[in-house]
Amino acid sequence: MPILALLLLLLAAPALSLPPCRTGQLRLTLDGHDGDFNGMSHAGTELSIRNTGPACALDALPAVRFRDARNRALSAARTAPRGMHPGPVLVPVRLATGHRATSQIRWISGPVFPRNRTLRARKITVGIGTATLPTPLRASLYGPAGQPAPFEQTPFHAIESGSER
Repeated sequence: MPILALLLLLLAAPALSLPPCRTGQLRLTLDGHDGDFNGMSHAGTELSIRNTGPACALDALPAVRFRDARNRALSAARTAPRGMHPGPVLVPVRLATGHRATSQIRWISGPVFPRNRTLRARKITVGIGTATLPTPLRASLYGPAGQPAPFEQTPFHAIESGSER
């Protein structure tokens, strides 16, 4: 076994020994940080997942979906994370009781393409196992006509106790 693979396995061991998080023990909220994510043609929010149950392991990059007012999935696609090819190694996040993990989501919020497609999101969901955590969101996502609207998502990371906002 290559040394790097062994090292990554050892780093992941504490999180992997925990049971996976379940939707019933998690609470999803959004925080726009008073507009810090907004710019000329982009917007975003911070996703925050708080664990109200026993310690568990949370996927670092779970599936995020945008939904319309009728709860239909919108055609939006996460762009590939930056890093190693074919992608970074993402270790599950250890989420202790009462602690939270955060991720940042950013999307194009203005008509910047020669031919635009506009999606109106009213909800965002985060995939946890085979279930999802939903929360309301009012956002307009733009993409090129005939293609999914792109968005970026950072991996979730645990917020250390005492660094709560």
